[in-house]
Amino acid sequence: MKPVVLVPASSDPLACASERILDHYRDRLPELDGCRILVPENRCAGRFRAALLRAAEQRGHHALLGVSIETLEQWLTHNCVLRGRVLPRAAQELVLVEALRGHAKLYGNSDPWQLGARLLSLFEELTRNETPIDDTLDSFRSLLQQGYGIGDDSHSLQQEAAMLHTLWHAWRQQLEEDGLLDSAGALRQRLQLGLDPPGEDLLWLVGYTALSPSEARWLRQLLERGRARLILHGDAARDGYHPDACLHRLLGQLGMEGRTDSPGPAEDPLHDLVDSLFGDQGDLRQRAAAFARRHPRDPVRERLASFTADTPEDEARAVALQVRRWLLDGVRPIAVITEDRRLARRVRALLEAAQVQMEDTGGWALSTTSAAAMLERWLETVEEDFACGPLLDLLKSPFACFGERDRHLALTRRLEQDIILHENIARGLERYRHHLELRNRRLPDWSEATFHSLQQLLNTLDHAAGPLRPLLQGEHPLASFTLGLLDSLRELQAWENLAQDAAGQRVLELLEDLHRIAAESPLEVRWLEFRNWLGSNLERATFRPPTSGSPVQLLTLEQSRLQQFGATVIAGCSRELMPGSAAGQAFFNQRVRAQLGLPDWSQTITLRLHHFCRALQCSGRTLLTRHRERDGEAVAASPWLELLEVFYRHAYQAPLEDAGLADLLAQPASRPASPDRAPLPPRQQHPRPTPPARLLPRSWSASTHQRLIDCPYRFFAADTLALKPMDEIREALSKADYGSLVHRVLEAFTGPVRGLPGPWTGPLQEGQREAALGLLRKISRAVFAEAIEENFEARSWRDQWLAILPDYVDWEIERRRQWQLRNAELQAERVLSPTLTLRGRIDRVDQRDGRLALLDYKTGQAPRPQDVLAGEAVQLPSYALLLDAPVEQLDYLQFRRDGLRPGSCASGEDVLPLLHAIGERMVELDEALRGGATLPAWGDAGVCRHCEFSVLCRREAWEHDHD
Repeated sequence: MKPVVLVPASSDPLACASERILDHYRDRLPELDGCRILVPENRCAGRFRAALLRAAEQRGHHALLGVSIETLEQWLTHNCVLRGRVLPRAAQELVLVEALRGHAKLYGNSDPWQLGARLLSLFEELTRNETPIDDTLDSFRSLLQQGYGIGDDSHSLQQEAAMLHTLWHAWRQQLEEDGLLDSAGALRQRLQLGLDPPGEDLLWLVGYTALSPSEARWLRQLLERGRARLILHGDAARDGYHPDACLHRLLGQLGMEGRTDSPGPAEDPLHDLVDSLFGDQGDLRQRAAAFARRHPRDPVRERLASFTADTPEDEARAVALQVRRWLLDGVRPIAVITEDRRLARRVRALLEAAQVQMEDTGGWALSTTSAAAMLERWLETVEEDFACGPLLDLLKSPFACFGERDRHLALTRRLEQDIILHENIARGLERYRHHLELRNRRLPDWSEATFHSLQQLLNTLDHAAGPLRPLLQGEHPLASFTLGLLDSLRELQAWENLAQDAAGQRVLELLEDLHRIAAESPLEVRWLEFRNWLGSNLERATFRPPTSGSPVQLLTLEQSRLQQFGATVIAGCSRELMPGSAAGQAFFNQRVRAQLGLPDWSQTITLRLHHFCRALQCSGRTLLTRHRERDGEAVAASPWLELLEVFYRHAYQAPLEDAGLADLLAQPASRPASPDRAPLPPRQQHPRPTPPARLLPRSWSASTHQRLIDCPYRFFAADTLALKPMDEIREALSKADYGSLVHRVLEAFTGPVRGLPGPWTGPLQEGQREAALGLLRKISRAVFAEAIEENFEARSWRDQWLAILPDYVDWEIERRRQWQLRNAELQAERVLSPTLTLRGRIDRVDQRDGRLALLDYKTGQAPRPQDVLAGEAVQLPSYALLLDAPVEQLDYLQFRRDGLRPGSCASGEDVLPLLHAIGERMVELDEALRGGATLPAWGDAGVCRHCEFSVLCRREAWEHDHD
């Protein structure tokens, strides 16, 4: 048997490898002692064992003994004892950052953590590929000059060469002095120690597509001594831009050209298709015609098809639908191969909605799990002084639960609704506690148990934050941060909950590993540096959920190695991902990388091409999908897919597109059946409800009256059903808040208000102007003080108010020459009918000769006189109806950024008829409502723009029919 076997891409590599292995040990079956199978990834180990057992059963054996299946690194770890300790990646970062801090002049203003991460990746590549970095800087600089093709007078080249040369040797020296190894150095040392496998072990390497120089040298020696066998999946005949190139290159590294064996020539038409696609005999049209002559009966259509969707959502739906069709046809197993993780998540969601699980063998970044999200929100809560956003997210997480879950969520809701939203508290434990005390005193009927439970919850959060608070400022040993985080999670009672979750366990394991690493480092860091270090490790760590046994697998192209499928979808076939582009390198361009012996883009792209073409051939049926645009931007198709489609069109004068799939997607019946059998709601009609008389309010405010005039449906929602939109926390002081503060200042100036200076007593003339202005400023600072304490941005509103106070005093002096102040902030009510009472709070009432003038303060929009006289703006007339004496004027005083704007909406002979008509209309409206009148939605654009009930009336669903 030759040392290298090439299994055709269309054949099952595991089955072929199993046959070869068992043939080799046929005289010893079922004993396979000394058989060591090495694979690129462990995910295929279970299927490999199954293939071995099937082959053994064909030989009359129902079990196999002694065989092991693992990766090369695992085998080396088990069999080779290192001379030194291997540093984990997180520890390497700390060592390198410490070294960088000692050479700060080399990298200027760059962040040592970001630079360290890039350098680690580069140093690992240099070590793995045995790139020589000479001891002298001049020789290294000369090597870079040859690669870049520039002279030695380039300042940037000299700077890059000096930094890399110095740091590389400092890094290697520090590792050697401390007896440490990085992962690449450990692998090289193990390979040197692993040249003599234990006993009579024979190593079978199956499915590899690329090896580092040290790995290739190790394997070459074992192959030459007969201690190893190599089984590759695919051909190795061609070089250049061809799917065979990566295996051709691998055999060249091993010196095994011409020393290969194969089960036989590939007879699969798809193998011929791939070879013709990337062949060099004639142009594409000629190669397509030659392929069609060799295969006059189209062998491609029954195996390959493409589908182009308009959007990523359409593509995800097409993929999910095709998977479901194959499942209904009994096709197993099925692979969804994609490099687009966003598309993969959407496909998974659509399949799960159809009760189809998808096995994600590759897993995903630990940072994207809900357990890591809880950790992130807890750290944000601490560093942002318990800001309501991260705090509420934390408390709603299943991992931060104080006591029984339902009771904890109910308590969280009370904190959110009653304290954070109702009191408008954006952050601060002490502020939460303060307003909790105020609410408890203000509302004696509020639950005492709820009050104490919320106090206990806040105390728990306070204690849990204790280990972390001292670390927010200044530099501290890194171990202090990791220990503080672990202690805070225990205090938070999150540790136990995390330990009961698969992803949570992985998070705890990572945190404990990081603490052990930090405990060995003398590095002192700031809070932000710790957060970035922790975040990068969470991002780098992988979480793999427990296997579900689903026949549908989610894979990347590389992860599909050594596998055969009944059907495959290769999704997300865009130029961006297949083949992609050369990743931006922090150091060296592609030419310099080739000069240094590092893998360049040409090697990467041919390796991806190999995986792509192998995936086409290792499946009974394959659908290739893509989308035309994302977020309004055109998405270019993969050149591999374009080449395949053009080749097929030339060969058979027909498109490769699966038109039937598009037709199925357009049919509602193709969507997953819902278990809900209830009929669909009828088409939305113009709403015009008739409220029961028992729900109608017997008391109207001016706002109630205005809502009924603006839009009867708004009155229905707010005043009949007593609905209101959910409060939102306001980080900044709103104009409505500003208006409330202004009203309070003027109330204290004109009448006594407990806890505030004032009021002004006696006459107010020019001689008292400065005294009045001083009192107003004193009152204003007292009123705005609490708002500024809650939110620093309130200072700008206060300053705006103080700037217009002189204008207000001048206006007040002039007003009092004509009118005498009668009431301020007057609460009044009036019975209009046996079923209707009008209530309200009037800002100010002035009097003169037995007649009254009503004054309304406005910090927002003032009513137009024509709207008031037309009975459309009814707030001021409603207030006037509450007074027991004739009203002569309906005035307003508008406080604008640039000063005051006094005005009058109605005066003189216009007022009494207006009030009489509005009062009669109010009674008539109330009687009509109690008689069963409907409350239609007007759909007026001006009103709807500010309406809080648009989600209820759904104007967009009926306005066109209504028009």
